[in-house]
Amino acid sequence: MLKVLILSASIGSGHTKAAEAIQKIFGESAQVVDFMAKEISTLNWLTKKFYLAALKFIPDLYDRIYKFADGRKVGVSARFLSSALMYLPFARLLKKFRPDVVICTHPFPEAAASLWKFLHAKSAKNFLLATVLTDYSLHEIWIFGEVDVYFVATPEMQRELSTHCRAGQKIFATGIPIDEKFSKVEKKSDSQTTILIMGGGLGLGSIEETLSELNKISTPIKVVVVAGQNENLLARLRREKFLHPTEIFGYVEDVHKLMAAADLLITKPGALTMTEAFAAGLPLILHAPIPGPEALNAAYATAHGAAIEVGDKKISAVIEKLLAKPARLDEMKRCAKKISRPFAAKDIVNYVKKIGSDI
Repeated sequence: MLKVLILSASIGSGHTKAAEAIQKIFGESAQVVDFMAKEISTLNWLTKKFYLAALKFIPDLYDRIYKFADGRKVGVSARFLSSALMYLPFARLLKKFRPDVVICTHPFPEAAASLWKFLHAKSAKNFLLATVLTDYSLHEIWIFGEVDVYFVATPEMQRELSTHCRAGQKIFATGIPIDEKFSKVEKKSDSQTTILIMGGGLGLGSIEETLSELNKISTPIKVVVVAGQNENLLARLRREKFLHPTEIFGYVEDVHKLMAAADLLITKPGALTMTEAFAAGLPLILHAPIPGPEALNAAYATAHGAAIEVGDKKISAVIEKLLAKPARLDEMKRCAKKISRPFAAKDIVNYVKKIGSDI
């Protein structure tokens, strides 16, 4: 039995949720570790804190860094810096767990693992290094010659990545791994229109502004809000009064049930939330993207007919128009299901087991 170490990063919840979906299929032979946890490395933890602060206060700066680092020369430098800074925490984890396979769902642990493989190319203690890309676009910071196998969201990403990879690296377009339960819960039969609002695990995405917009809608609706781990937001929302019947939740474990009960999801375009919505056949209204990857995620979903990106338009006007055209909403549901890959985690595990057994 292969011993598997899955390294995630608690920067948002998506990377961790992808890791947990894979671990659930592997079972006891795999363990998930948050590479950015303080107990793993103080430096890693401080890097995460800086990232989240930048996201909150200066998102435009993050956009510029993201685009700047996507150039080949700058990307190489960014990869080298992240791998050098995080090498020692990875080496300690490798010594502790001694895995046969390391799976990374974030480029930070991937960088450190790649450096280890480069420095110990002839080591008898080497391991299979697999990387799971958790966005719907490719970025230079994910590309390392030491990765043995990549798992990406789409065939288009597979083709693009193949032009950057060395001979022998494997690339599979499996989709982004999520829990299979999102595709298995029966949709509600309630005739009342229910709108779900989410902002990822951190409760981002202008949720209060969205609720203010929904107060302008005259069509009878029910609203369900998930504030995630944003306790300040949760407290503020619970003090508010709304025009429509509104349920307010903090962090929840049964998001799949909330999605099954909803007719429409308003969210920022985080890849994992989008992927879960696709599996649930839930149309999306996308807004407030984190500049960089989330803007590209939104472009993917809208191009395939599963989402509407608000942009400069008012959410209230977009929703009123959509609710007046049930056929359009039904078509969006079909488009979401069409591009869903609810069994990506199982496919990834099967590939890893096959490749691992051949080594």
